[in-house]
Amino acid sequence: MEQSSPLKQFLKWEKEIPNTIFLRQPFNGQWKTWTWAQAGDECRRMAAALRSMNIKEGSQIAILSKNCAHWIMADIAIMMAGCVSVPVYPSLSSHSIQPILEHSDSVAIIVGKLDDYNEQQKGIPSNIKKISIKAYGINEEQTWEQLVNQSQPINEVYNWNGEQVFTIIYTSGTTGHPKGVMHTINSVDCVLQEVLEFLQVKKNGDLFSYLPLSHIAERWAVEMNGLYRGSTISFAESLETFPHDLQNTQPHCFLAVPRIWAKFREGILNKIPQKKLSLLLSIPIINSIIKKSIKKKLGLTRATTVLSGAAPIAAELQRWFHKLDIIITQAYGMTEDGV
Repeated sequence: MEQSSPLKQFLKWEKEIPNTIFLRQPFNGQWKTWTWAQAGDECRRMAAALRSMNIKEGSQIAILSKNCAHWIMADIAIMMAGCVSVPVYPSLSSHSIQPILEHSDSVAIIVGKLDDYNEQQKGIPSNIKKISIKAYGINEEQTWEQLVNQSQPINEVYNWNGEQVFTIIYTSGTTGHPKGVMHTINSVDCVLQEVLEFLQVKKNGDLFSYLPLSHIAERWAVEMNGLYRGSTISFAESLETFPHDLQNTQPHCFLAVPRIWAKFREGILNKIPQKKLSLLLSIPIINSIIKKSIKKKLGLTRATTVLSGAAPIAAELQRWFHKLDIIITQAYGMTEDGV
């Protein structure tokens, strides 16, 4: 297994499939897209901007945003600049944000898609440089768009070695204060290459991002998966548009938590009661039609890798979906383990 890194993988796909769509972000129901080349150009410009702000290599830069295309580009730009990303849960209050920024020694923060930034910004110390993303309605003195437009893309990106820490992922704090887990290039590279091969995750497929990227499960299963497999990553615009956005994407690999799988089943049974569904599935000619219809409406027509994580999924629920030819693999891991 040849050693690699998330940034090396991005550069590989940027070179090999520059005109293929890498990111899809819905704005008011319309999809904005970035190819690998377009994302690369934007990330290089932001990396140049970070360097121009006298942010030294190895410095910590926080990301405070819900899932969006700019979350991924911010992370890549931070890597290109040789800095360490510190994802912050977008639902945290100012009282919870401040200790994370102080504990991680973050020198800057990239602020993106949020519901209550007016309250959250109170938790950002005044000595931390703030970069806001105007596309999501947040305007700080320095905006992503402004910095990208006025910066020239860097030619040479930072060259990471395997032992270097490239991200600090904070735990949810269920057993006390959130703990910052330092992940090296090797820790993600080893896990990703082994797991993606084991699960036979499709290359150059489609992924759908909606669980928090600040959590290691979504970060590894979607962002890192996308970088290592050269996949297109699409995002949900809101909770209300989630079903439509998922149907529009039809991802090849999909991760959900048990509560969402239970909601999916509830939605199906609201339309087709269990007794009727069991009868339809028992008829050979109709069986496949029903399964295809349900998969299409869920957004899982093309899903070949289907996962459940973050909590144990009931075996009975797995068996129920198995009857629809939706084979759910239970994933288990810890932030500290890198999986």
